[in-house]
Amino acid sequence: MRVSTNMIYDQGVIALQKQSAALLHTGQQIATGRKILTPSDDPVASARALDVSQSKSVNQQFITNQGYADDALKLVDGQLDGAGEIIQYARERVLAAGNPALSPSDRQSIASDLRSQFDAMLAIANTRDANGDYLFAGYRSNTPPFEKTVTAGTLGSDYKGDQGSRTMQVSSSRFMPISFGGESVFGSEGDGVFKVLGEFISALEGGGDVSGAVSTALGGLDDSLDRTLTVRAQIGSQQVEVEQLGFIGSDLDLQYQTTLSNLQDLDYNEAISRLTQQRTFLEAAQQSFLKTTGLSLFNYLS
Repeated sequence: MRVSTNMIYDQGVIALQKQSAALLHTGQQIATGRKILTPSDDPVASARALDVSQSKSVNQQFITNQGYADDALKLVDGQLDGAGEIIQYARERVLAAGNPALSPSDRQSIASDLRSQFDAMLAIANTRDANGDYLFAGYRSNTPPFEKTVTAGTLGSDYKGDQGSRTMQVSSSRFMPISFGGESVFGSEGDGVFKVLGEFISALEGGGDVSGAVSTALGGLDDSLDRTLTVRAQIGSQQVEVEQLGFIGSDLDLQYQTTLSNLQDLDYNEAISRLTQQRTFLEAAQQSFLKTTGLSLFNYLS
């Protein structure tokens, strides 16, 4: 087969282009620190890296959600701690009101104090979070859950929320409750803390013997305190769970990062060695090409 000068030239150009492209590719790898620049570099590793990256992103969102859930639970727990203190203080005032030696003005003073505690408890029951959602409204988080009422001179409340619990996904299979229905915390309109306080205040302000009212109020306040403690125990358990999920999420994130590093990160020593070798080969090929293409019939005739 006859090989023309043009064929030799074209083959030389193609070879130089391939070597130049390989050198450029290695340089780009070193510049980016990545051994896979396009999926065609390693289709299997590229597909695996994409899958791991997506899993890592989902896991990081769960970790973020765990932080939000923990903050929400801390807020609820803090409010219930305040509610418990109000109940305990109110209990002390109810006991004091049962002293038969108290004058009517003393009892009026206690009644006035308990009215203030009623309002303080109502403020806690209508607490909002940073997003403006009511903590104790269930799913009706845009509506103030407790409305103060006065019926025949007796304080009370009307619950406007429901018994749902808003949740946040903190793992692939766990939706963590981060809010509570108000009646599960403060009791229903028939036996809740607002009814207990309202009726006892009316008994004090009405004068007469309050021994029966004291006994009823103490029992109601004890029930109210039990409710808050039960919910706080649940919150404590959930906070422990969130913490454990956080440990698991951090471990997973490290595993995903390690896998991605193994799939994507460049071995700099190997790449620099390859770059040096490719540059040497390219320079040699260029010199050879120049010598080859410089030969012609005139070289032989001279």
